[in-house]
Amino acid sequence: MNRFPLRVEARRDAAPSRWLWLVKWLLLIPHYIVLLVLWTGLVVLTLVAYLAVLFTGRYPAAIRAYNLGVLRWGWRVGYYGYQALGTDRYPPFTLADDPAYPARLHLEPDGPPPRWLPLVAWLFAIPHLVLLGALTGAATRQNGVPVSVVGAAVLIAGFALLFTARYPGGLHDLLVGIARWNLRVAAYLTLLTPRYPPFRLDQGGAEPDEPPPDEPVRAAPPRAGSAAGPVVALVAGVLLLAPAAGTGIGGAVLLGLDASRDGAGYVTSPAVQLSTATAAVTAENLTITDAGLWTRNVADVGGLRVTATSPSGRPLFVGIAPESAVDTWLAGTAHDELAALRSGEARYHRADGVTRSLADPAAQPFWISSATGPGTTTLEWNVTDGNYAVVVANLDGTPGVAADVRGGIQVPDLTGLGAGLLTTGIVLGAVAIGLIVLGGVGLGRRHTEPPPPAAGPAGPAPQKVPPATVGS
Repeated sequence: MNRFPLRVEARRDAAPSRWLWLVKWLLLIPHYIVLLVLWTGLVVLTLVAYLAVLFTGRYPAAIRAYNLGVLRWGWRVGYYGYQALGTDRYPPFTLADDPAYPARLHLEPDGPPPRWLPLVAWLFAIPHLVLLGALTGAATRQNGVPVSVVGAAVLIAGFALLFTARYPGGLHDLLVGIARWNLRVAAYLTLLTPRYPPFRLDQGGAEPDEPPPDEPVRAAPPRAGSAAGPVVALVAGVLLLAPAAGTGIGGAVLLGLDASRDGAGYVTSPAVQLSTATAAVTAENLTITDAGLWTRNVADVGGLRVTATSPSGRPLFVGIAPESAVDTWLAGTAHDELAALRSGEARYHRADGVTRSLADPAAQPFWISSATGPGTTTLEWNVTDGNYAVVVANLDGTPGVAADVRGGIQVPDLTGLGAGLLTTGIVLGAVAIGLIVLGGVGLGRRHTEPPPPAAGPAGPAPQKVPPATVGS
């Protein structure tokens, strides 16, 4: 059988606890927090390793040791927790191999990855990810209950422990086999090995092709020195990633918004098709607060524009007024209230009442701003604080309204703010990545196997001494 370089081992407890699995999620919270930081570092360092392999053909040894340590840590936590429930021994907080722990993972020496592999490894792994997703991902039933092969197997194993104090051996072997497959694919994606993972579900705690006794597995002992510096750098880098990403994305969004402004400073939404058999369509609960703060201090801001186009060219009316006045006017008259917009499609809530014509909408005295006209009608209004409603109706008030409506809001020039936020995000991101690489490499060096000692200079070959003879 073709030996895969990543070796996954697991030893099931002989007498597991009946109830401990019910609270392991609570006991594992510290590990989950640490693994969140470690896995973030693994993603960043794997991208760095991709670049190193692509341009130099070498996988940095410190990054290899760090990534292997994270996979090893995750496997111990998964075996103790809800990936297998295989042991009640609490996992240690270390990247190093623990020969005494029931769940172990080690990597046999393998050749360097080809330079082209970082470009296609993710693509080659897709078939594995699809199959593993079917085994470990949650598929949703019609009743909304998430189920998966791994989740169902762990749940059955947990209830078996609770009621019989026995862990079915077949379930254990199945769960370890799925975990082994996952770890092999993870090792390939992180380029820990260039060997393509087999499409095999190798079940059981031991590898199907264990090394012979004369090939012992040796783990490099952690090197001396404090790990505080690398740990602080890694944690600081991971914590800095979130504000860096948020700031950079916010800046990019503002620049995109600024690019969509027209000459008057309006950003206009896509058209929404409104249609009703009643006499009006309303958009209610438009609450505006602190409008004066913007309109006093920022030029070219604070305008609201509504453009309605009749597909048939029929004259339309568009008006905005206090919501209380609109509710009083439409009381007893059926109309559609805009409830939601999904993918450009309008959803309505039908207000109770009689389907009838409205009396001359444009002549009502409560409109703050209104517009009428055949074909396309445009309303513009400088916003003020209050609770408002927008009404779209036929100019003559008859039922049967159809219009393509666009909304627009006037915003200031966002070029400077957007560019500043984007630049800040890029700088923070570079600092975060640098700290993560510094911390991950520092931790990886502590667990990197030292190179074999160099051989001394070769001396002259020893001369054979003839045996001594004793004369008579």
